[in-house]
Amino acid sequence: MTIIGTIIGIIAAIALSIFLGPLGGIVLISVIFGLVLSTHIRNKKIYDDLQRIKEKLEIEEQHDFNMSNEEIEEELENDMTDSVEMEEINKQIEKELEEYIEINDKERKKEVRTS
Repeated sequence: MTIIGTIIGIIAAIALSIFLGPLGGIVLISVIFGLVLSTHIRNKKIYDDLQRIKEKLEIEEQHDFNMSNEEIEEELENDMTDSVEMEEINKQIEKELEEYIEINDKERKKEVRTS
């Protein structure tokens, strides 16, 4: 709906500038200013509503740069622990894949021999 209103406003401004001559430029600038101001007010209203919703739901924005040194160290330790666990899981997966490949190769060799 906003796009249609903008297009109609621009068409009306151009038509006014054609009919009014030199004053048309001033009218065109005024219409553009009005559209920009209207959009700004609408965006500000949406932003305020969003902030109220965040307050109601008790949602807080956490920024990494506001973290204390202890919190940063804790996060790094958790990442290190997670990476060690992932390495162990990856090794287990690799072993399972190797076993699967070996079993698959043995079955293919048997099929070739029996064919």
